[in-house]
Amino acid sequence: MVGVDRVEIKRIDFAGVDLIVHVKINNPNSIGATLNHIDYAFDVEGDRLLKGTKSDKTKIASNDLSIIPMPVSVSYAGLKSGIAGVLTKKSLPYQLSGKVVLDTPIGDMSFDIGDKGEIPIPDRPRFDVEKIALGEFSVTSATLMVHVKVSNNHDVELDIEKFRYEFSLQDNLISASDVSVQRSVTQDKSMSVVLPITVKLLGLKKSVVDMIRSGQIKYLMKFDLSLKTRFGPVLIPYERDGLSALY
Repeated sequence: MVGVDRVEIKRIDFAGVDLIVHVKINNPNSIGATLNHIDYAFDVEGDRLLKGTKSDKTKIASNDLSIIPMPVSVSYAGLKSGIAGVLTKKSLPYQLSGKVVLDTPIGDMSFDIGDKGEIPIPDRPRFDVEKIALGEFSVTSATLMVHVKVSNNHDVELDIEKFRYEFSLQDNLISASDVSVQRSVTQDKSMSVVLPITVKLLGLKKSVVDMIRSGQIKYLMKFDLSLKTRFGPVLIPYERDGLSALY
C-alpha cells in the first residue's frame, strides 16, 4: 500500500509555504524493495506551481511500514492572483498528485499517490478607521481628520512605503490621494496615521452637508497599502464603510 500519510507545514508567510509531504509505503511482502523515485505535481487554486522528481534509494524492508519525507516549496508569486490576491483569502486549496516507483526483485512497480487539502494564509496587516474628527468648519468647506490604524499581525517586520486612499461620503467621492509613509511596523505592533481631508461644501448635495452638520456621517474608504518585504513589493487592497460620529 502506497499513499500520503500527512502533509506538514514547516514554514508559511506572505511569500509562500514550505511543506513536508510524508509518503507512506507499506510493504506486507516477505521480500524487500528499493524506492527508486517519486514523481509529483503540486497545484494550488488550480494553478500548477510545481512538477518534478525526487530521486531516492531508500530501502523498503519486508513486512514493514516506511515513511518517506518529501520537501515541497511553493511560491505564491506563481499564482494568477499573485501574492496580493493570496492575502485577501484565509486559505488556499491544494492538490498533490504523482506516483512512487519501486525497484523489486520482479521488476519496477509504480503506485499512484494523491492528496487534497488547504493551506492556511497568515493574517495580513489590518487596516481600521479608528475615528473621524471634525477639524475646521466654515460656510464653504469642512476638514475631516480621519484616524487610520495599520496593525501588523505577522511575525516579520513590514516596511510601509506609501498608500493610496479614496474617501467617499454617501457615495460621493470626496478625496483621493497618494500618501508617502516610509515607516516600519515591527511584529505585533501598529502605526497610526491622521489624514486631513478637506470637503468642499459648495456643489455637494444638501443631504451630504446636512449629514456633516449632524455629526453622524456615512463613509466609504478604499485603501491600497504598499509594503516593502523581504520577498519583494506587495500591494494590499482594503475597503471599509460604515457610520461614524464626528468627534
